[in-house]
Formats: sequence, C-alpha cells, structure tokens
Amino acid sequence: MTMDHFKIYCEIAISSSIVQRAIKVSLIVGSTLNLINQGDALLLLDIQNLSYLKLGLTYIVPYSVTTYTATTMKAEFQIGTKAVLNANLKCSKCTETIYVEKGTLIPECPACGIHTRWKLK
Repeated sequence: MTMDHFKIYCEIAISSSIVQRAIKVSLIVGSTLNLINQGDALLLLDIQNLSYLKLGLTYIVPYSVTTYTATTMKAEFQIGTKAVLNANLKCSKCTETIYVEKGTLIPECPACGIHTRWKLK
C-alpha cells in the first residue's frame, strides 16, 4: 500500500457517514456487551468492581470493526455507486484506467462491462 492509498483510506474512514454509523453501532453493541460482561456491577453502580479498561474497549472494538468494514467497502469503488472521493482507478481484470470525481457514479470498464473490479491505481 502506498502513502497515497493510505491517505485515501484515512479520508474515507473519517468521513461523516462512516463515523456516524460506527458511533451508532458502537453504542448499541458496546452497551449490550457491557451489560452482558459487567451487568451486575453496572446495574448496582458497584464502581469498585467495574473494569474501566474493559468498559472502554467494549465500545472501541465495535467502532473499529465498523469503521474498517465500511472503509474497505467504500474503497472497492463498485460500479453504479457514487465515488466517495476523487480517485484514479484501475480495472483489476484488464488494467483499464479511469479518473472519477467525488459524487459521480462509478462506471463500468469499457472492456469488462458488469464484471468490472475497480481498485486504486
């Protein structure tokens, strides 16, 4: 992975739609898991028996997994979806290259049609 690719992945990962989705998932999954793992201490407000490290990590893990998954999916640049940023793409089947601008629909490769698999150039 080049530094340009890393910057693109980071830009996608901090986009508002991904951050909002990751926060929602983290709150739901993290709260559920905290109730399962430390429910007695939480419900009784038994602060001495709470593990704050576990409490925090239980929110960080689903946030990280959601961010990683959503970023990976958006970085695949699937045909018919909107480009999340400006990017040079290369077809992994025939090496055709295109440039897409943020917000425009990602087209099919002229040579590969519906079998197009774009990746970052």
